[in-house]
Amino acid sequence: MPDDPGHRAAAAPTRFPDSPLSRVIRQPLILGLFLPVQSGGWSASLLPRTTDWSFGYNAALTRRAEELGFDLVFGLAQWAGKGGYGGVSKYREDSLDPFIAVTALSTMTERILLISTIHVLFGPWHPLHLAKFGATIDHISGGRWGING
Repeated sequence: MPDDPGHRAAAAPTRFPDSPLSRVIRQPLILGLFLPVQSGGWSASLLPRTTDWSFGYNAALTRRAEELGFDLVFGLAQWAGKGGYGGVSKYREDSLDPFIAVTALSTMTERILLISTIHVLFGPWHPLHLAKFGATIDHISGGRWGING
């Protein structure tokens, strides 16, 4: 950083001792839950499933994870064509956008960190839009949102 008195650098979230991220990283272990925001959950299988990709199901999981003391939830994004990966299982044929889903989840929770994947290299996002959207989600969530790009 140049030694320029007129130049202000943004402080990292860890520089604020009471920030949600600072509280979590002081712990010896961070416990997170990968949300099943895509049909088929985390494995391609024809066996019966008890998971669901719907927002209501993911909201219930997130609230329960927070009750149990989990530190974060994570929504994965994958680009898959219409029909997901195809085949009889219809694996990941339907999905929620994790960016939008964790924003909504932030209004239903108080403490848990919310991480979403955003494809910055081949997605339709301009960096200025991402910065504005991220700042808005950070404000809505009370500093609990994070990005996996």
